[in-house]
Amino acid sequence: GYNRHMQTLTRQLVARTWLGALAWTAVLAGSLYWNLRTEERQTMELAYAEARANLNKDGVLRRWATGHGGVYVPVTERQKPEPALAHIPERDVTTPDGRTLTLLNPATIVRQMMDRYATEYGVRGRITGLKFLNPDNAPDAWERRQLEAFTNGDYLEVWAEAEMDGTPHLRYLRAMYMEQGCEKCHAILGYQLGDMRGATGINLPLTKYLAQIESARRQLGFTHGAIWLLGLAGI
Repeated sequence: GYNRHMQTLTRQLVARTWLGALAWTAVLAGSLYWNLRTEERQTMELAYAEARANLNKDGVLRRWATGHGGVYVPVTERQKPEPALAHIPERDVTTPDGRTLTLLNPATIVRQMMDRYATEYGVRGRITGLKFLNPDNAPDAWERRQLEAFTNGDYLEVWAEAEMDGTPHLRYLRAMYMEQGCEKCHAILGYQLGDMRGATGINLPLTKYLAQIESARRQLGFTHGAIWLLGLAGI
């Protein structure tokens, strides 16, 4: 009788140990999943914030240039008169000291700044539209779909993650409307005040953010694994 009693107690102890181990494993697995999801969400929120901040910067520059009706700059070997502005009579002017200046419209100013910023910091800004003066502003397939949706009023901004040149990017596009000062250059395309005439966008590389997520996965996996083994040893 004593032996049977001890065997029963042993089986109960083993069963409770296994239940405890399973419960501990479930708790740690849930904690790992929650922490991984939290880390991914917080890291991607940083990427969204960077993209939004860059687009806001570009928008302020464009509105500043629009408020001045564009900016005149000296004609040089690198800066030729913009063919897309040939319809503007005062595109090129000569100063009293004989220097030739040419007009840069807001879109050209912002595009040049975007090109330089992309070269120095890797974040590519975009100005695009279904109708455009500069061929460089022609939309790609994804941008065209979004521009058509903007025109239909389906939404005013859109986000997407996509591979670009073999690198993961966060794409952000925001609708742009005709404002006072835009008519000088863009009325020739048939736009009127208030019309949706295109969009500004950002293509933000996600490499550093994905590397941060991967590093967090390894660290969380290691710490949770260590805590899980310690818990099992205690059980």
